[in-house]
Amino acid sequence: MNFKFFYTRFLYLIIPLIILSAGVVKGGNKVVILVNSSVFASAEKAASGEKEVNFRDNDLRDDRACTECFAATELKKFLIRVTGLKDSDITITGVNKLPENGDLFILGSVKSNPLVKDGDVKFETDQSFKISVKTDRNRLITRIQGADRIGTLYGVYSYLNRLGIHFYGLGDKGTVYPKVPVSLIEGLNIVENPSFLTRGFHATQPRGSLEFYLWMARNKLNLWTFEEPDVLYLKKLGIKLIGGGHIIQTKFLNPGARYPYNHSRFSGDENNPADPYPVSASYQGDVDKNDTLSYFEAHPEWYGLRNGKRSKNMPEWAGDNICTSNADAKTELAKNFINCLIDGEWKNADLVNLWMLDEGNWCECEACKQKGNFTDRLFDLQNVVLNMIHEARKQGRLKRDVEIVSLAYHETLAPPTHPLPEGFDYNNFALTFFPIERCYVHTLADPACTEINGPILRDYNSWTQGEDRFYKGSLFIGEYYNVSYFQTLPLLFTRMMKTDIPWYYKTGARHFHYMHTPTRLWGTWTLNQHLLSQLLWNVNINADSVVDTYFKKYYPTTTELTREFYHHLELATANFKPFKQYAGTAKYSIRRQLKELPKNENAEIFSLDHLHYEPFHPALNDGLDVVEMLDEFQQARKYLDQAMFICNDSLEQQRLLEDERRFAYGEDMMEFHYHIIRTALFHQHHKTELARHEFQSVVSYADKLKGITDLIQVSSVGSAIKNGYEATYLTMVYDYFNQIYGTGK
Repeated sequence: MNFKFFYTRFLYLIIPLIILSAGVVKGGNKVVILVNSSVFASAEKAASGEKEVNFRDNDLRDDRACTECFAATELKKFLIRVTGLKDSDITITGVNKLPENGDLFILGSVKSNPLVKDGDVKFETDQSFKISVKTDRNRLITRIQGADRIGTLYGVYSYLNRLGIHFYGLGDKGTVYPKVPVSLIEGLNIVENPSFLTRGFHATQPRGSLEFYLWMARNKLNLWTFEEPDVLYLKKLGIKLIGGGHIIQTKFLNPGARYPYNHSRFSGDENNPADPYPVSASYQGDVDKNDTLSYFEAHPEWYGLRNGKRSKNMPEWAGDNICTSNADAKTELAKNFINCLIDGEWKNADLVNLWMLDEGNWCECEACKQKGNFTDRLFDLQNVVLNMIHEARKQGRLKRDVEIVSLAYHETLAPPTHPLPEGFDYNNFALTFFPIERCYVHTLADPACTEINGPILRDYNSWTQGEDRFYKGSLFIGEYYNVSYFQTLPLLFTRMMKTDIPWYYKTGARHFHYMHTPTRLWGTWTLNQHLLSQLLWNVNINADSVVDTYFKKYYPTTTELTREFYHHLELATANFKPFKQYAGTAKYSIRRQLKELPKNENAEIFSLDHLHYEPFHPALNDGLDVVEMLDEFQQARKYLDQAMFICNDSLEQQRLLEDERRFAYGEDMMEFHYHIIRTALFHQHHKTELARHEFQSVVSYADKLKGITDLIQVSSVGSAIKNGYEATYLTMVYDYFNQIYGTGK
């Protein structure tokens, strides 16, 4: 008899049984969760009762009950998942008194559940929480005390994290659970306050999902778009709703919209309210003879002066801004804006981006020029809107707080040149700094990046440094990890995030979002999303440890191979922006330079130190060059293939397959650029046969990219970009070379 074999098998079989029966709780295998259901019939009804809650009124009892009872149901669900307790072992009950038996969880704030208090604690925000665990008569009493309802929810998720549950990705596939049943935590006493007060994503379309919203809440992210239809569910999760943007003027002072007043010099509008604005000398009546007076026809002086004429050209991008020195124009825009906040489409907004047109033209009249730079003019408009919001609140017409968010972006990257208007409402205002043209090879403050980030850093410092600066209010950061022309390529930003985010915080930023986040099919993006959430909550966290734990937990059987895959992928994609860049410094954009070839065959393709074709490593502005990027992609593929080959965990295999799909999209995009650049170089050197041969590879990868569709549409809906080939933004260059070296079709 092989005693060692049987002994080993005995231990293998019996130890899990011992663990399962060893009592994961102290209080007689029973758990009671105390939470205040307030006006609801039960905690379960409160947890799903967001449609019965008015999150905009001053009665917060139902708000608190809904969120805190939802937190209780989340706690119960996950305790059942990881402790071995059954549904019948856990009871959610009211807050009248402490029960005599069972381990106890007490949830809420002192405003909703006085039993939760355990000593004095000073919370910094309503999102803060305290978790304390004490042993009393051989049972555990766990208090999860939020500063308010959102703090309670975050406290529950923090407790679950400490039980070994990690909400890395979307849904159950993205969640990591302990391998064996765990015991309730003993002897815990912590208080957490968030570093960044606002943490999330800038979006302009309703493209979320239940699992995405839950992932946000479970990772303590709290900013999403008010365009989403299920706003009450988002409110329950403590997610602030933001919208607006470059559409403000078109929406609230559209030059083609019907003038809503009884104009004194126009017939046919007598049933309209009295006109509060005087008629100007520029009034010319119903110019288009359609028997309707438009805003522009009624008041052409409200609109921007361009080349000596008032302009009604107002597309969202590259149009003409209104005349910001005209007091009546600003008043009418602000009035329409406030009405929309009160009972219009934006009645659920917590924050509104009040921006001018994207890369718009500014009024050239003398009165506007005397106002200062473009940023000065923007602040004048913001001040009018803020004052009118204050009046609407004072009158009781607007019954909630709304924060106005402006922007430092392109022509307004420079700060104001004179003091802000007297009495400017800093309490309900924030400014977002958008470094859209930045390089991602270097961190923003890296002195080695003089070509790209250096000028942006100087603008940023002018907003954040110096006692003599004119703006000293709240600062948002609007990053571009997935700026639209990236089209959700498998880019990684762990090096950038772990340095930039604490640095942003150190320099005064307390609010953060990035644009165009993917909301499904994350693959390699999962690591970006996880690290972002951890750093925004606590900038002092050890980012390297967070990443290390991620690889160990998320890829338990392929940890080292997957880590190497990600390492090479991050190197491969760090300098991808020149392939895709369209704004800012034209010489930084290989895309722009390639588009010059049909007009100028000698156009210089590589003109900055950041990117060359062959290896080039200057002391400053160094980044991986094209052939090095391709080599890193090949190295990444090698490690990913090895990981997939040895992986023996079914859930991990699913994660690797999702990684592989997105990585393959990036591979094809890299190969397309590599070969079209080589085609261009051969073309410029009149190596016709080599160019023709090279272009056949371009055709091959273009065809592969045309077949990639679902991975493109994960950060927007209704985009004009339908597949990976269109996402190259080089279709015109492809057509040019196809006429010369291809079929011409």
